[in-house]
Amino acid sequence: MVRNLLFLMLAVLGSMPVPLLAAPTTFEPVIGSALLCNDQIDPAYFEDYLIRFFKKPYKTEGEAYWFKPDPSQRLYGLELMDIYVSTESSRYAFLGVIFKENLDTARKKILEIKGVSYLPFSGDTVLRSAQGSFLIEYDKTKTKLYCVKHRVTQ
Repeated sequence: MVRNLLFLMLAVLGSMPVPLLAAPTTFEPVIGSALLCNDQIDPAYFEDYLIRFFKKPYKTEGEAYWFKPDPSQRLYGLELMDIYVSTESSRYAFLGVIFKENLDTARKKILEIKGVSYLPFSGDTVLRSAQGSFLIEYDKTKTKLYCVKHRVTQ
């Protein structure tokens, strides 16, 4: 009886779709710190991290691998729609996310939670922090947050 119950439990757990698993607790310190340009941008590391926790990218576009976060995934109190990291062939190293919220909401939340302010860089829809990360209006109702650096050539 106990053995049958154990097999039944393992079968149920084994058939659970991967998206039901929660994002790692390291998400905000690892991804969040890099997005704010407080850390190095190593695309190979982030690609591996994202594949490990969010499966393979669902598309490759704009010199980036695109990943879908868990539906309930949030960062700085903002709902994540996409996560992207530069491909090996890109001349830039970058990591970014798309938030469901608009630019003004994202700007206020990041200031409130992380103490990072964004000032106009190129008009009212492209903002930059002192650390170098960008917060830009995307598709009029959403926001992109990303950190970009020139690749170090060897």
